[in-house]
Amino acid sequence: MNIYIDYTTVEDLEKDIGKYTGAGNYTRNLVPALIQKGADVKFPVHKDFVPGKAFEKEMMGDEKALVRTEDITSLSFSKGDILLLPAVTGRILAKAQSIRKKSDGVKIYAVIHDRQHNISRFDPMDRYFEEGIFRFGPVLFARYVIKKLVYNCLYPGWISCVDKVFTVSNHTLQALDHKNLKRITYLYQSSSVTQTAPVKIPGSEDMGEYILFVSGGRPEKNLGRGLLAFRDFCDMKDTACRLCVTGIDREKLYYIAGRLKLSREFVDRRVISYDYVDTGELVWLYKNCRYLLFLSKGEGFGLPVLEAVQLGKTVLCSRQSAVPEVAGSILYYVDAFNVSSIRDGMLYLSDDKNLLYREELVEKKRKIIEAQTELDKQVLADETIGG
Repeated sequence: MNIYIDYTTVEDLEKDIGKYTGAGNYTRNLVPALIQKGADVKFPVHKDFVPGKAFEKEMMGDEKALVRTEDITSLSFSKGDILLLPAVTGRILAKAQSIRKKSDGVKIYAVIHDRQHNISRFDPMDRYFEEGIFRFGPVLFARYVIKKLVYNCLYPGWISCVDKVFTVSNHTLQALDHKNLKRITYLYQSSSVTQTAPVKIPGSEDMGEYILFVSGGRPEKNLGRGLLAFRDFCDMKDTACRLCVTGIDREKLYYIAGRLKLSREFVDRRVISYDYVDTGELVWLYKNCRYLLFLSKGEGFGLPVLEAVQLGKTVLCSRQSAVPEVAGSILYYVDAFNVSSIRDGMLYLSDDKNLLYREELVEKKRKIIEAQTELDKQVLADETIGG
């Protein structure tokens, strides 16, 4: 029996939305547990793939573990083989149907981090992140509706081809529930940020105190309302605190701020931005921020919340979708769709006594999370090998 962990989809996903994703993170935390249990792990990758990140080199070992292919559907599997799809979208679930027809004896397991289009309502502000015709609200809304309809129509067929589903929250488990679903279980997401040494970003000496906002270039992260709330917070509070946003280039930030009627002078004075930062730099930003501002409108889990807690920082946190499952009662929750709610949360955490109280809770929760992630990692390995 071979266990194939499809890395082609991780590659594709990370090209589309960012260098590090929950799917890639899930994979690199699972593989050592599988190897420890004696599993023979292989990685379907694109033909031109070169392990570039340190964890990829460590995880994949030598060339013998790589199975190079144009597309996962072109591979043939033997009876009893296990194919684990760690980065699942509707498009990947459709491929599972093709694989099932070609290799009937293979067991197909899928890690589904969220149900596609899990944001509960259409947000016109998303048009600020789009290009071309999708900057027009009606066109963007039509795409939103069509995608939901298509997914809901095709999902029953897709999911019937999967033998077992792993997911990362009860919220997603409920969203995925369907009569065609054979087996589903959810396991707590894990992160390896504590194993990464912080690397100071060049030119960051004069940053001063800052609130951290990660992945600002993705519309679901809700940067627009974060900027508006931060502007209102600065108007109400005499503070030198700045907002530091990663995952967005400066011109995109200027464009979004302009659409929100925020002046360029305000952005230049109060908002720091970085496009891509590597893991070490991100860890440094976490460790040195006042707190993380996480306003996502829809998450299957909410990995940045976990990362912040593991590094000792509290979070001003969205109460939407699965996010509250990450750390429970220890964080301060706000309505991600309400600018006043977000601003009031910033005012709350501007009080040093409140911040210290939340950080003390974070330290207690961090120890619980460490035990939980280790346990669930072992359960996932057992569930994968055990069939």
